[in-house]
Amino acid sequence: MGRWERIGSRWMGMGLGAMVILCLVSNRVSADWKVFVEPGTGISGAIVDTDGRATGVMPEVKLFGSDEDSTPFLSLAVGVEVPMDELLPREWMLDVRLPNWPVRIELEAAGLREYELRTETSNSDEFFTEMTATTLLVNTWLDIPLVEIYRPIQNVLGLGRQPGVRRWIEPASFYLGVGIGVGFLEVDGTSNVFSAIEEPIDFVWNVGFGFGYALTDRLSLSAGYRYIGLGKQTIDLEGPIQNSGDKIDFDPDIHELRLAIRVQVYDFLNPWRRLR
Repeated sequence: MGRWERIGSRWMGMGLGAMVILCLVSNRVSADWKVFVEPGTGISGAIVDTDGRATGVMPEVKLFGSDEDSTPFLSLAVGVEVPMDELLPREWMLDVRLPNWPVRIELEAAGLREYELRTETSNSDEFFTEMTATTLLVNTWLDIPLVEIYRPIQNVLGLGRQPGVRRWIEPASFYLGVGIGVGFLEVDGTSNVFSAIEEPIDFVWNVGFGFGYALTDRLSLSAGYRYIGLGKQTIDLEGPIQNSGDKIDFDPDIHELRLAIRVQVYDFLNPWRRLR
């Protein structure tokens, strides 16, 4: 396990401990704004395009091609859930009336992603790479109740009230959102002749969607997909003959399927109301 992976594991361990403590001291009165923790897991798949050349060896070696790998990952998010119409003081909104759909703003740490990749070369050797990725993201998610999506369909098709169907879908929601943050990567590649080792830190972003289901007032499950943009990474190659022009480019696309459980640990009254 690399240095950034160890740091990510400590973050998630401390976060889980904080979740237990907050659950013990959380108040029991429902209010507008809700603090939550959300541990999650899933499968992270990486598709990596590789391009480079080693001119410090004779004959020159080219590296090219694409490979993919998947790995489990763990995540932990801490955030606040706010009704959309409570995000700003209503006096600021004038005559605009927004729906009360929940908006979640969270800080998420995710790691333990370990990809093993193979790159073809112009000689008989293959270039093997181990790449790990830990991300720290600020995300914003919008939860749209399925009842709101189903209502227009119900009206257009003339299906009537259908209380049984509405009762079943009322706890369900469709979510979508985006986030930005920082990614901590570890790249360790090698062949029989040269290697590439580096720990780049770079800007990352993600976008995703999925479905949630409220089991109780304080406990929800969610499942969804997201794409993570890590950006192209350029790593120096090292071999028996040093050459400053020897580099290799890794261009990863990360696709993840996530499962998460969200626990409301504290709630409080809308602070805008207190300012009136």
